[in-house]
Amino acid sequence: MSLSLRSLPNLLGLFRIVTTPLLFWLILLAQPTTDIVAIALLLLMALSDIADGKLARRLRVVSPLGIFLDTISDKIFVTGALLPMVQLGMIPAWVAFVIIVREFVISGLRSFAAAEGVVISAGKLGKQKLVITVTALIWCLLAFSAERGGAMGTLFGGILIYPLGLWPLVMGLALLWTIASALEYIRHAWPLLRRSWTPVAMED
Repeated sequence: MSLSLRSLPNLLGLFRIVTTPLLFWLILLAQPTTDIVAIALLLLMALSDIADGKLARRLRVVSPLGIFLDTISDKIFVTGALLPMVQLGMIPAWVAFVIIVREFVISGLRSFAAAEGVVISAGKLGKQKLVITVTALIWCLLAFSAERGGAMGTLFGGILIYPLGLWPLVMGLALLWTIASALEYIRHAWPLLRRSWTPVAMED
């Protein structure tokens, strides 16, 4: 097996990180053409995030670096999409706040558990959360692009304006999964948190 093929999962994680500034900039430009490019890039990032873990397991190249890149890259590119959307008034700041704070909490819990020798794996809700969140972000971008006379509005003559306008419902689902997946992590970590709540007395 070639070195490049074995490195592909890590390269996919790195790709999501290094292209996040480009995603941020494309969304911030808020032009019909850059909207579509941003949407395509965001979709590509999400697909690569889904693919790299499966690819690493199939190639049997799971590594600490790969786990690290996979863990932080999705948080980075989702944040990179949320912030310019808040600045442009597409979504309320509190929505981004909830999603980003959830990532800090989960990262802190997993780091704490790892320091105690416990691994908290991503649950089913956590994996679904990324898919629903990216779907909501893309839906929102499409809706605002259509309102500005972008490709969606031009190609479909306004036919999709109503379904695209339902993006707040999808964003609501993303927030629901964000909170539910956080509670799932906390539930798994709760026994460890309870045991560690009372400090152990230091011996003289």
